[in-house]
Amino acid sequence: MFKQCKIIILTFLALGSFSTFAYDSTNFGVSLGTPSLANFVVKTDKLGIPLLLSGGYWGDKVSGIEAGFGFYQNNDSFFHSAQVITGYSAINRNEGNTKRWTYVGVSTTFKKGGFFIEPGLSVGSGTYSNPQLMIQIGWLWDL
Repeated sequence: MFKQCKIIILTFLALGSFSTFAYDSTNFGVSLGTPSLANFVVKTDKLGIPLLLSGGYWGDKVSGIEAGFGFYQNNDSFFHSAQVITGYSAINRNEGNTKRWTYVGVSTTFKKGGFFIEPGLSVGSGTYSNPQLMIQIGWLWDL
């Protein structure tokens, strides 16, 4: 686990030098999909670093968190951004049958107004097979 965290941190730092934007904005929203079925979403580049965080904790049944680093953004296009992501998801379908997924991957954001769709592809470890498709569908508000 420590080795994965170290690789993720180094990847984010390296990608920071290739970032193509720094718009100094923050968005907050909600979405359905990965990692916790219903998620709170924050996307910001206030510090000049394009970061995203999404997830939720819905008791012992469903929980998950996802963090990402954007390496491409175009606010004038439907193809809004692309990011490297890492996360964890756990879904307890019934007693003793918890599906878990710890992953890294890439995702893209298609956005029109506040509505967004964010498909992605991940690889990782857990009770799901590799690779896994990821998706979030939701709404973002500018702060």
